[in-house]
Amino acid sequence: MQSNIVKINPHSINEDIIENAVSLLNRGEIIAFPTDTVYGVGGDIFSETAIDKIYRLKNRLTNKPINALISSENQLKMIAEFIPMDAKSIIEKFWPGPLTIILKKKKEVSDKVTSSLDTIGVRMPNNRIALEIIKKFEKPLATTSANISNKPSPLTADDVYINFQDSLPMIIDSQEKALGIESTIITFTLPKPQILRIGAITKEELSRFIDF
Repeated sequence: MQSNIVKINPHSINEDIIENAVSLLNRGEIIAFPTDTVYGVGGDIFSETAIDKIYRLKNRLTNKPINALISSENQLKMIAEFIPMDAKSIIEKFWPGPLTIILKKKKEVSDKVTSSLDTIGVRMPNNRIALEIIKKFEKPLATTSANISNKPSPLTADDVYINFQDSLPMIIDSQEKALGIESTIITFTLPKPQILRIGAITKEELSRFIDF
């Protein structure tokens, strides 16, 4: 396979590129694309074939869950069993953006995605290209950073190619460098919300809208 590195203008998105990306996803393929934090690889969250490809591509241990990226509240409802009011409040303030929330998953989400956990991490990225792909795909994407496990996360399409060479059918190049700061992670699966990782959004910012 030879990777097709496709340059796209994030300010004037070529719909043909988006359609080609969606066509690959519908065939169970994995693609690489920019997000607001780092470049990611993603596939159909409801396809075990796609999930297996992500784990193999990254040499990722199967006990490490894969998160989901969404483009709308309807897509969140496809994979989350219940959305607490606290979570809804945070979503309204910080999505799209670098905030991952952990919720109870629906049974439709394979245990392969979540490493047999009954929870799933979900985020809505603040990146027009990523959002357009997910919107046109009409389903959440199982997504993780576009690196070999335990290696630095990629900030450019060139970084992605260095990591995977010709193992991906499509690498979308936004011609911009990603932010490179991880998302903040909050779980809503405990009696009280709990921050699991501080990233681009600080505890002080979050505490204005939620009690920890």
